[in-house]
Amino acid sequence: MKWADAGFWKSLLFYRQSVLYYWLLSVWYRSFTWYGAANPAIAHAGMLNEQKSTIYPLLPADYLPATSGALSKAQILEKLASDQLAFPLVIKPNIGLKGIAVKVCHHKEALISYLNLNGRDLYILQEYLDLPREFSVLFYRAGNQYMGISSFIEKKYPTVRGDGHRTLHQLIDSHKHAYLNKAAVKNLHPDRLLAAGENVFLHTIGNYAQGSTFHSLQHEIDGALLEGVLKCMDRIKDIDFCRLDIKAQDVDAIRQGEFKIIEVNGGKSEPLHIYDKSISIWEALGIIHKHWKLYTMVVDYHLAKGFRMMSTAEGVKALKHIKQVVKNKDK
Repeated sequence: MKWADAGFWKSLLFYRQSVLYYWLLSVWYRSFTWYGAANPAIAHAGMLNEQKSTIYPLLPADYLPATSGALSKAQILEKLASDQLAFPLVIKPNIGLKGIAVKVCHHKEALISYLNLNGRDLYILQEYLDLPREFSVLFYRAGNQYMGISSFIEKKYPTVRGDGHRTLHQLIDSHKHAYLNKAAVKNLHPDRLLAAGENVFLHTIGNYAQGSTFHSLQHEIDGALLEGVLKCMDRIKDIDFCRLDIKAQDVDAIRQGEFKIIEVNGGKSEPLHIYDKSISIWEALGIIHKHWKLYTMVVDYHLAKGFRMMSTAEGVKALKHIKQVVKNKDK
C-alpha cells in the first residue's frame, strides 16, 4: 500500500510544505506570481505543467536524444504508417507530471496500444537511449557568482533476482515497491523460471511513480561535477533553477560533460535525494527549506535584472488554463 511507503509521505511533505512557502513568499513579494522569475525562458518558470515541446528547442541539440513533438495521435499513426519511426522509442505526454504515462515502446503494436489507452491531446516521441545509468541533477544559478548543484541522485530501475524456484511473474508479485504496476510489468515479460542469481530489469523508466528507486549521490557533488553540467547549462539562457534528468555511462562521464538530457523540469522540481531511504522525514524538512531558499535567491536575481512578474489577473487566467489541461489529461 502506498501509505506504507516512506516516499509517499516525503512527497506529501514536499508539496504541503511548498504550498506553505508559496503563500508566505507571496506575502513577501506582494505577488501571487513571484515564482515565474526563476526561469524567464519557461512559461510560469515550469511551475505549472509546462509543455515539454516548448522546452526542448531551448536546449543544445547535441545534448538531446532525437526528439519530435508535440504530436497528436493522428500524426503519430501517420508516421507509423509511413515507416518514419524507429524502435525502440520513448513516448510521453506533452504535459506530464511525475513521470506518469511515460513508456518505452519496443514495437509498433506497443505504441498503438499505448495511444489507444491514453487520452492525451499531444505527445512527445524520443529516441531510446541505450546508456546504462540514469541520474537527476538539480541545478541553480543566480548569475556567475552563485551557482551549484543542490541535489544529485541515481535512479535504479525495478529489478527482480531469480532464486531458481520461482517464475518471473511470481517474483514480480513479491516485489516490495508500492508504486510498481505489477500487472503492466507482467504484460512486458513472458513468464519463465529464472535461474538463481539471474537479474531482470522490469522496465527502464526512471520514475518513482513507476517503481524505480532514488539513491542519493550528494557525496559525489564537487567542482568537477558542476563544471561538467555547466558545459551544457552555459549554452542555455534564462533557465536557472531546474532539474536535469539525464543518462550517462557513469558519474565521471557527467564530470566530462558527456551525457544526454531526457527531460528538463523547471520550478516544480523536487530535491530527489529526499527519497533516498537513508534520509529521514526530519532531514527532508531541512532539505526542502534549503531548496526554497535557493529558489528565492534565483528569483531575487532575475527581479533585480528587471524581470516583470505577471499580474494577479494573468496568474489567475494561467491557473484556470492549467486546471482545464489537468482535467482533460485525467479523462
